[in-house]
Amino acid sequence: MKPTEQQLKVLQTYLHKTLTYRETYEEIYDHILSALEHQPADISFQDAINGIIINDFGGHSNLLKVEKAHKDALVNDMYKKYRSYIVSYFTFPNLFYLLLAVGATCYGFAQIRVSISLIIVMAFLMILAPYIIYLLRLYDTGYILGTTQKSAKDKSFEILASIPVRFFVIVNTFAIWSGEGFYKVFLGTNNYLLAIWFMIAILYNLSLYKLYKNEFQTTAAI
Repeated sequence: MKPTEQQLKVLQTYLHKTLTYRETYEEIYDHILSALEHQPADISFQDAINGIIINDFGGHSNLLKVEKAHKDALVNDMYKKYRSYIVSYFTFPNLFYLLLAVGATCYGFAQIRVSISLIIVMAFLMILAPYIIYLLRLYDTGYILGTTQKSAKDKSFEILASIPVRFFVIVNTFAIWSGEGFYKVFLGTNNYLLAIWFMIAILYNLSLYKLYKNEFQTTAAI
């Protein structure tokens, strides 16, 4: 069976109204189109669609369950990739370069005078970087994919991007409660703690950037 343009628009409208995430929409839409090729030409388009949805997805009411399972799989895969990026820095040969970077950063920070104002500026830049990456991802969604439909990974990516600012709020709440002594810990260790914190932020944001780039490189290749 070869559907007409009008029939395809009807199917697209139905799936857009039923499904929330573009990944599920694309997968189910492609599956239905593929299955339609094997349907006999003597049945109606509607009967063919109903038959595919019932036989392959368990019925119309089951589509949302299929979508939830698909979303969970995509989110788990996203977190798995992010963890793999973090772990990769601690395996050879990356570990060698990481140790060099940590040593150089600690040496550099030990040579400069660090003030509370500088710490605040650094923290601001560190928590701003994840949101820039998050906004780039939203921009590419419209620019590369040409759609505003939500991704199953949007919320989880936003959570990853918001962790630094949550950490910043918690740390500063503790600092206000404990007084200037909290900041003196950073300033009284030749700035080594501050350097380590800086490196952690770099690795965190670099991994987030890799996650964003991988998602759209994969999408563009499809």
